[in-house]
Amino acid sequence: MPFITAYKTEQGLAKQANQDALMIKTARTKNGQVGLFVVCDGMGGLSEGGEIASKMLVEGLANWFEQTLPILLQSDQEDIPLHLTNKIEHLNQQLIQYGEQHQLKMGSTLTAIFIINQSYYTFQVGDSRAYLLSDDIYQLTKDQTLVAREVERGMITLEEAKSHPKKHVLLQCIGIQSTIEVVKTSGLLTGGELLLLCTDGFYQKLTEREIKDRITTYSTFSKENMESAIMSLVQNLRDREETDDITAVLVNIV
Repeated sequence: MPFITAYKTEQGLAKQANQDALMIKTARTKNGQVGLFVVCDGMGGLSEGGEIASKMLVEGLANWFEQTLPILLQSDQEDIPLHLTNKIEHLNQQLIQYGEQHQLKMGSTLTAIFIINQSYYTFQVGDSRAYLLSDDIYQLTKDQTLVAREVERGMITLEEAKSHPKKHVLLQCIGIQSTIEVVKTSGLLTGGELLLLCTDGFYQKLTEREIKDRITTYSTFSKENMESAIMSLVQNLRDREETDDITAVLVNIV
């Protein structure tokens, strides 16, 4: 399945540096195109460690895509999601070791989508998100936050969660805990769908309906139209005085 991609990342109004990072990797193989799409949100409260953490994650995954994936594609492709999970867990250990060596607290979220043949696989640590847009908009990942867990347990409402003082408290991230659970989901693609990956700076002041309506405004999803849709949403965020870093990756499954 061919891909058309668009992205935007920019520094938040209240930030000294953009601690988000993203990655878009695609390749043609004998079995068709494969793709790996990633967004990471470095933890801003951890000095410069957040910016380093998100950068190390995308660099490590880019290396996996370029060096390891071609070897895996020659054998049992069903094991590729497991290998990618293992790589993310290994990167978690690398970040912890780097932080200890340089006396830095390093942490980052990670949301990734790997596409092969007609299947997609999501990999989630933290509260960045992945969405599928087709006839409607569907959140593919669950926020791994304290308030999301409380909503799921019925302790607070969705409205209460939006203004909760602990809404940014993560249950886990990469680079802090020695053991993480990479939460995975999967599904099939038929063509014509859109996949959106974004950090919380992109989604927390937009409704899902606003995101869907703006992205699906156009009758065709060319690169130019996709870029225009993302820029329009980012402008909405500026108008609403979003202070966090903003990152979004949009993928059209042709």
